Amino acid sequence: MTAFSTTRWPLSAAQHGVFSAHQADPGGAAHNVAEYVDIAGPVDLDRLESASRRAVAEAEALHMRFAVTGCQDVVSVRPWRFEVVDVSAAADPVAAAFAWMRADLDAPVNLVDGPLFRQALIALSSERFFWYHRSHRIALDRYGLFLLDRRVSELYNGAVGEPFDPLRPVVDEDAAYALSAGWRRDRRFWLDRFADAPVPVSLADGTAPPSAGVLRRTVSLPRTALEDWAEVAGRCRTNWSAVVIAAVAAYLRHVTGASEVVLGLPRMCRRRTAALNVPCSTSNTMPLRVLTPPGATLTELAGDVAEEVKVCQPHERYRCDLLRQELHVPRLFGPVVDINPISYELSFDGHPAVATTLSSGPVEDLTITVHGGQAGAGPRIDFDANPSLYSADDLTVHQQAFLDLLETAPAFA
Repeated sequence: MTAFSTTRWPLSAAQHGVFSAHQADPGGAAHNVAEYVDIAGPVDLDRLESASRRAVAEAEALHMRFAVTGCQDVVSVRPWRFEVVDVSAAADPVAAAFAWMRADLDAPVNLVDGPLFRQALIALSSERFFWYHRSHRIALDRYGLFLLDRRVSELYNGAVGEPFDPLRPVVDEDAAYALSAGWRRDRRFWLDRFADAPVPVSLADGTAPPSAGVLRRTVSLPRTALEDWAEVAGRCRTNWSAVVIAAVAAYLRHVTGASEVVLGLPRMCRRRTAALNVPCSTSNTMPLRVLTPPGATLTELAGDVAEEVKVCQPHERYRCDLLRQELHVPRLFGPVVDINPISYELSFDGHPAVATTLSSGPVEDLTITVHGGQAGAGPRIDFDANPSLYSADDLTVHQQAFLDLLETAPAFA
């Protein structure tokens, strides 16, 4: 295995935000990110463990320690346990597997001593396995999890492939950006754009601290749903993701009566950067102002959303936590709308495997995640809610009402 010498580096801006939030609640688990890969076929345990260990050894972000504020120490790859959990004898193996994963998600991570991650192969039967992996968000964001998935699948299948790129150029690039004219330009853009921003509206009453444990409601839609959204998108020459974001804005208008809403839009912030093939944490949440005047059609709202994203996207690297502090506001946005246009599929010895995100980090209010359909399938929509703000019944009602609105999208347009 590759080993890294102990070296002290500065934190990236993304890590600064996560570290500060973690320090405010060091015993919590709100910043755990995790997913599982559902493998439909037998798994060679030795090969999977070997592939996982090699990929983890290549991923420098998983071997950091955070003992000094503002810094991270790169340490040598330390021994870690690849666990095997057998739930095949349970009355409901799937339920038992989820119970095990949820319990692990609630475990806090020690940023000083580590480890920052955990991996396990959960056997549901001889023909079905969940490969589970969890990390602290200071090390990996959701795209970082994807890179790890892809690399492990590649190595398991016998391909040598290209190892991950080094992390140091990502850290240096981030430091250079913080001192650049581009950073100053982005800061001015957001300060001007939010100088007169409205108070964010929510579907819940009140506010609460971000929660690690969330209420989740998931629904899978037929393939025709994507076709309907694409039809509406075609009328305003945009894509279906803008239609879904517009539908969320329209639903907020319907419930709250607000003439303008501010949504959170997660961004990977890796385009044309050194982080494209580096498992690490770079993601940011971009605040998106959407005017929702009475009588506006979904087509009109989708067009406005597409234009707003186009204008704001070049400035997506400026951290939302910095903007919130500079504006002296407790919140920048209400619900978060997370769009995954294409769901990715993996293969282990020709056996299909589908990755599903369990947690992308803390949920402050409500996060609506829309996953594009896998080969021939329709989209999946996850509603993740802060349980301090929403009850299970609240979430069910809001999800169904939102789905009803989406179903009538072509007519509403």
